[in-house]
Amino acid sequence: MLDNDFVKKQTTLPVFHDQSPLSCEGCGCCCEGIGSPVLVYATGFRGRIPERPNGLPAPLIEEIDFHFSGLHRGQEPQERCLWFDVTTRGCKHYEFRPSICREYELGGTACLLTRELREKTSGRIGES
Repeated sequence: MLDNDFVKKQTTLPVFHDQSPLSCEGCGCCCEGIGSPVLVYATGFRGRIPERPNGLPAPLIEEIDFHFSGLHRGQEPQERCLWFDVTTRGCKHYEFRPSICREYELGGTACLLTRELREKTSGRIGES
């Protein structure tokens, strides 16, 4: 028989200070420590270009190829995304961001957990 207190402790999510952020502006927590999702736009990635958006400018393709040529996902530097601007704490090429970035839910569990961790380690969202 399971101990109800144990089950309750294991299924309760942490309480966050800001339950519903209104914007991603000035945050960027989801862009750090995850590698660089733009790697999937590299020429020859897994033998094809799975999701390179139409109209991606040639200089951006060249930048990606320069940084990630021959690498597989997970082999790229993990500190932050190539397109993350540490000054503005936003995406340098937001309109061309990969689908994983488009699907990251503002105020979702992952968002709130990364924001909470950031607050604990730096004092505020948006500070390094």
